Amino acid sequence: MSIEVRQATAEDWPAVRAVRLRALADAPGAFASRLEDERDRPESAWRDRLAIPSACTFLAYDRRDVVGIVAVFLMPEDRSCAHLVSMWVAPSFRRTGAATAMVESVLDWSRRQDAKRVELWVTEQNEAASRLYERCGFVVSGERQPLPSDPSVEEIQMHAFMDP
Repeated sequence: MSIEVRQATAEDWPAVRAVRLRALADAPGAFASRLEDERDRPESAWRDRLAIPSACTFLAYDRRDVVGIVAVFLMPEDRSCAHLVSMWVAPSFRRTGAATAMVESVLDWSRRQDAKRVELWVTEQNEAASRLYERCGFVVSGERQPLPSDPSVEEIQMHAFMDP
């Protein structure tokens, strides 16, 4: 199995939309947004999201099949901080290194943007994701918040500091 991670462009919007909807259907409790909110977004919204210069979406491919997605953006109020969001890997590709490769792509992109720190939120019960992020250098910050799509679920914040 050979996973390749590539930065998505506006032309990749159909693949981004398809994998994002798969992710929301597979793990609705893991994301801040909901399937019903994203399903009806027009093409222009997907293209616009992929064209933002201060953000990036990565897709993980197994040959021609998209098997994972992750996005990152610079925080508008503090461009020295990047925020990792929307991480998902197809169930049959978990524990293959795809997630690690995508997180490394996010960290590399963040360094190129001169970010000093990358933050993320992960649901408290998602122990597999928390362990992945710890292996990639993230630590728990101590911040907590309710998951926007389901306030009964708690999220914990993790962050990684970029090497100087």
